[in-house]
Amino acid sequence: MAPPKIAIIGAGPAGLTLARLLQASSIPCTVYEAELNRHARTQGGCLDIHEGSAQVALRECGLYDQFLAVARTEGEVLKIYQPDGTLLLDEGSDYGERRPDSFNGRPEVDRVDLRNMLIDSLEFASLKWGHKLTAVKTDASGARLQYDLHFQDHVETGFDLVVGADGAWSKVRHIITDTRPVFSGISGIDVKYSDIETADPALAKRVGNGMCLTLGSHTTVLSQRNGDGCVRSYGFMRLPEDWHTTCGIDWTKPEEAKRQFVNRYYNGFNDDAKNLMLDADNDVVPRPMYMLPIGHRWLHRAGATLIGDAAHLMTPFAGVGVNVGMEDALELAHAIIACKASWEEAQPFSNVSGLSTAIRQYEESMFPRAEGYARETWMYLNLFFNQRGGHAMCEYFARAKEQEKAAAEGQKSEIAVEKAITVE
Repeated sequence: MAPPKIAIIGAGPAGLTLARLLQASSIPCTVYEAELNRHARTQGGCLDIHEGSAQVALRECGLYDQFLAVARTEGEVLKIYQPDGTLLLDEGSDYGERRPDSFNGRPEVDRVDLRNMLIDSLEFASLKWGHKLTAVKTDASGARLQYDLHFQDHVETGFDLVVGADGAWSKVRHIITDTRPVFSGISGIDVKYSDIETADPALAKRVGNGMCLTLGSHTTVLSQRNGDGCVRSYGFMRLPEDWHTTCGIDWTKPEEAKRQFVNRYYNGFNDDAKNLMLDADNDVVPRPMYMLPIGHRWLHRAGATLIGDAAHLMTPFAGVGVNVGMEDALELAHAIIACKASWEEAQPFSNVSGLSTAIRQYEESMFPRAEGYARETWMYLNLFFNQRGGHAMCEYFARAKEQEKAAAEGQKSEIAVEKAITVE
């Protein structure tokens, strides 16, 4: 058979998952990544991997056992504090109202572990490092519907399908839609506290094994334990988009920048919340948060599509981003694999219309699914950054648990009625 020539742009979880699934079905593809190697930069914090989406994809990748070896079920717990240190919720000790059952089955995994697992599963030399894409253009001859990839120092030609898995500022998105990410209204800093158990055991205990939220009025310290023992914290709040360049803080002097940031914005927060930032490593990253418009869609373009953040960038406040992206990869892989039998023996690849139909079907299924997750994410953003602080989130959890309980009781009643009818 003559398969299509497929390029996947971006070696994040979504792009790597798609490549693994295609290669496992003997469909060749090449992943192009701008970074020079897997160690070129830190990969950020950890991710909660959901049973119904990312875990399904990992099972089909044949990597589920490897995932279990690095997954941390102990990291699923949540703590919520008020700025003065009053504890509102601690799932590790059953203090307060736990989250609904829908939050179960979401073990944490460090981003670097997930990425390495996927990278190591790919066919040799199918991942090309140091390929920074500058543009995607249609075949210059115009003879066929193919795409050329323009990298910083060379061009690679003749692709039947280009999949943009290249994140928030996707270059592939440019040939599909004019829509660009918009500022979410949330900004702040990202810091890492290495070896916190040794440096400050009491503060480490305060954070716990999972996520620790200190929620004030529209101002937060969001902390999370990582598998290497560090704690990553995010001092996020409602700020203007250009805040990090106009606030007057010199980010090249991290020790002073942390002090100015905390003194300016965290009046009323106790020392524990402040010290998660003040005593962190001297590597402070200002981080404005962006998103694509909720319900973002595009007109289908044959031979090109998007997955992950390139398709539906969301803020991280519902913890669903990587799961949506890996679900995209799974659905797109299924669509491509389903039309494999129609590929003809003759070279070159000829079933352009069949492949285009498969990609369109993936997109039409993905759009409403991604919109639902995006709306959930926006709802959580407004719970994290709420005038009433942590009380708003705890009350939401309580209402959601009541709804789950009512739904379960309704289901029991339906089953009882069906049994009674069967007996009669």
